[in-house]
Amino acid sequence: MITITVTSNSIEAKGHANYNEHGKDIICAAVSALMQTLELRGTATKQSGYMKVSTEDKEALKLIAEGLKQIADNYSEYVEVIE
Repeated sequence: MITITVTSNSIEAKGHANYNEHGKDIICAAVSALMQTLELRGTATKQSGYMKVSTEDKEALKLIAEGLKQIADNYSEYVEVIE
């Protein structure tokens, strides 16, 4: 499962969805795409299975958080969002 933690100035994603094998997992790809988009507005810390993006751009943070919540709503077995 991917666990996403949203704070007032960052979003952290940990884990793997296990929806499909590595390299073919559409859930992981969707989360990664949104996190990488947010990285354009901030700074990121990345490791295998972990990414945290910090930003002062509240609008970008809110938009990406909403997108991640939509993924969690549609794939709750694979993604959880903690605020």
